[in-house]
Amino acid sequence: MNNASSPRRRAVLAGVGTLLGAGAGCLGADRTPAASEADWRMYGRDPGRTRFVPDATLPRDGVEVAWSRSVSASGWLPPVVANGTVYCQSANGLFVVDAETGDGDVSNTYGGFGRSAGPMAFASTTVYRDGVLLVPYGGVIAGYAADPDGWPESVSGLGDDLARWWIDDEGVDVAPPGGFGADATLSGTPVVADGTVVSLHPQGTVSAVTPDDGSECWRYALAAANPDDEYSLVPIDHVVDTTTGTVVVKGRVLGGPVLVGLDLVDGTRQWTVGEGRTLEWRVEAGNSMTARGGTVYTVGWTESDSGRAVRIRELDAVSGDRGWTRPLDRGAHVGLAVDETTIYHVGTIEADEGSDPIGVAAVDREDGAVRWTETLDDAPGSTLTEGDPPPTVAGDLLLVPGSAGLHALATADGERLWTFTETVGTSGGGEIERAALTPAIVAGDRIVIGTTLMLYGLGDDGD
Repeated sequence: MNNASSPRRRAVLAGVGTLLGAGAGCLGADRTPAASEADWRMYGRDPGRTRFVPDATLPRDGVEVAWSRSVSASGWLPPVVANGTVYCQSANGLFVVDAETGDGDVSNTYGGFGRSAGPMAFASTTVYRDGVLLVPYGGVIAGYAADPDGWPESVSGLGDDLARWWIDDEGVDVAPPGGFGADATLSGTPVVADGTVVSLHPQGTVSAVTPDDGSECWRYALAAANPDDEYSLVPIDHVVDTTTGTVVVKGRVLGGPVLVGLDLVDGTRQWTVGEGRTLEWRVEAGNSMTARGGTVYTVGWTESDSGRAVRIRELDAVSGDRGWTRPLDRGAHVGLAVDETTIYHVGTIEADEGSDPIGVAAVDREDGAVRWTETLDDAPGSTLTEGDPPPTVAGDLLLVPGSAGLHALATADGERLWTFTETVGTSGGGEIERAALTPAIVAGDRIVIGTTLMLYGLGDDGD
């Protein structure tokens, strides 16, 4: 078993050490603001990125617009919701608004803040009452003050006045490190688990830090887990299975997928599973891994009678042992969501002409059997970061973003219950449907979603 490297910092944050109370540390300390069932604090909602809201009771006969906020340019990052507040970055501003009413301000952003960034996350803190807003920029992650009333009318540069700390592959600092590198991807968005911020850095390390000041709990170099002596292990994505306390990292060596299991507490390696060198293998990147209840589900590609197929594979989070495998004939992968019994896969089905329609499949978690499939006469929605917005499971509804709006399917049998669609004018004088550009974020009785030039709060009590 390989041990993680010892914590190392480039700078000590003045004064913070004296504020950390007895018992504050990397795991388990009391933090504020307290989490609630209505929160959606990170990309994928929870550390396993299941996108599952178990107690949601959304209408089955359609939704109304409870509130809306318009923009001149979309460029949405996926919203996060904490303590009743929505944080959502558009191309030109950060919305900090009430999830129920949509009331609140927009900080106009100039320069680097929110641009070339990945999906944000939110973490509670022991030092600050307002928590911390986590913004990934390529290989760098910044922790910002999160007080909803503390955001100014405009934010220039990287919002240095609001930033509390910065972390990268080397450690933590109070100033932004030089050389941000490539634009952020979905894999760069942090996971917040048991009071720890777990991040996957593009240069090949995994780090766990405290949200108070970014100080390291542990750091692991993925090169130590690489089963190949010649080619590098390229990181792709990471999730945390909270049932077993396992950080699962997905990567690739040439065309072959590699998964690594690390202990959440100390970063020690528990297992490595690899496919070996496979030049023709395509490793799916965005939205292609989730974990729930001690089990990991990962998406790759395989061959089928009709050409190629999406392959969903089950692994044990403790040992990495493989379980069932389920191929699905799909032209492209979009995303996964998981509830107590079922995995919901959204992809596209290759069409002979025109756009490839959305294909949805419900797969039994127990044995990998396909429960039902449904085809939607719509193409996936789109984001400006990478990939297409994945689905959300909210109670007994599956919410699927599309180019024509948001579709709601019954989880029991795939029946399409409703589609939320509004139109927007075009430069030529016509109208088109507003595309769903972010995942559907469910917070209490609200669905928050970014669409073409509009951020919506949806429910059954619209005006």
